[in-house]
Amino acid sequence: MKVIFVIGPSGVGKSSFIEREYAEKREVCIFNIARKAKELFGSFQAMEDGDQELQAINASCSEAFMSLMDGKEVVVEYYTDGYDDGLFAMIKKAKSLGIRTEVIALTCDADEAWNRVQKAGLAYFPSSKIKEDTELIFMGVLEDVEFNLDFDRICEIGWQGGTISFFRFKMGNRDRFFFTTDESGYFDFELDFEFEKKEGVNYIEEFDNFKEAFTALLDKYPIFGLVPLEVHSRYKSEFRSAYQHYLRGKQVLQANQKWNFYLN
Repeated sequence: MKVIFVIGPSGVGKSSFIEREYAEKREVCIFNIARKAKELFGSFQAMEDGDQELQAINASCSEAFMSLMDGKEVVVEYYTDGYDDGLFAMIKKAKSLGIRTEVIALTCDADEAWNRVQKAGLAYFPSSKIKEDTELIFMGVLEDVEFNLDFDRICEIGWQGGTISFFRFKMGNRDRFFFTTDESGYFDFELDFEFEKKEGVNYIEEFDNFKEAFTALLDKYPIFGLVPLEVHSRYKSEFRSAYQHYLRGKQVLQANQKWNFYLN
């Protein structure tokens, strides 16, 4: 699963970029309510008809949901002109589900963008008109995925004003494990070759089993000196054993009472 957000102000070419880069790819779903309305009813005028707009919304949601559940990519066109709470809310939600994320920000000269919009006329539908709907509806898609996903948050731990999260999810017939932090920003899973990696993306290692992933987590972060926010009941015995080993090995003078609470 992966969500790609193509963002920018009106007229920078988000729709054109998406059509050029993704429209012909079978493993990609494009999430754009206005685009779906035109596809279903022949023009953007359908967005002025409540029933037709609702059909476009339902079709967009269904396609995006099924694509994510099938492990495919969803490309979301989203209007933004600077820092945007809605964008980061969607990214945070996707990350919390273990969904890979990427943001592609497009820009151009403001006058050029304005001229493009004027020349396009009725062939253009501004993404700014469906900004709030896009955020609200796509968040609903992510919530539906969360409800249906074979997925566990093994633990969540508070640290440095953010959190460390440890996940299990099923890929095909295999369980996979990984951990990440709020500071990871836009992330993707580790690629096979260095030249495939993109600047600004934090690559996260996947593990074949819980033991390997848990060992890597303990090696990287001093979790038992931090604040537990959640520990999944299925994994408490492993955490309890590791915590007792931590207390003995570090000769801690006083146990972390919050960990005592979560593990008892």
